[in-house]
Amino acid sequence: MTRARSTKAPIPLALTRTGMTLYTYPDDLLSHWVRFVIAEKDMDGMHLEWVKPGQQMEDLLVLDPTHRIPVLADREVVINSPRIAVEYLDERYPHPPMMPVEPSARARLRIALYRVEQDILPLALAALQGPAAPAQKARKQLLESLLAGTPIFAAKNYFLSSEFGMVDALWAVLLWRLPVMGIQLPASAKPIQKYAERLFSRPAFSLSLTPAERALR
Repeated sequence: MTRARSTKAPIPLALTRTGMTLYTYPDDLLSHWVRFVIAEKDMDGMHLEWVKPGQQMEDLLVLDPTHRIPVLADREVVINSPRIAVEYLDERYPHPPMMPVEPSARARLRIALYRVEQDILPLALAALQGPAAPAQKARKQLLESLLAGTPIFAAKNYFLSSEFGMVDALWAVLLWRLPVMGIQLPASAKPIQKYAERLFSRPAFSLSLTPAERALR
């Protein structure tokens, strides 16, 4: 007797594990953002699944057919948005906190994070695409935007705050990639350089770097 073969997709390993799984590229700005937050949280039980660009992973396709990276999988939820992933991690693992407790300060940083995502991040991602004309235009616009914001970086030790947070984690992975974007900060941007050095000197940042990311500088 011939048995019919089941067409039901297997349950991804990430949903059967104890703990969370992050599907991440080894050299990707948004993946690095989530990995930096994970390192700051000093989380136990986080599994990293390394994805090669262009690789089609069966488990990942079941979790997220759009195959957007990074993807954070927990038993209760699958998240393919880096912003929502870092917020979820901060809520699940509240120490150390990555957002202020005071509502008005939290709102200010949420607005700042939204502006970085909407205005700065697209330019950075475009600038990473190589020497093509759109990338060159993005580099110019990104440098202009950074220089225009120099007073903000000079105001406090961290972005709009005296404490490190998830906005700083995003700035860290972005500023780390300036050399590979072909962007060199001028002397007038010294507050940005000092801010970047504070971020890069954090032990968690060093832990978050892959060999490919270390080679960017």
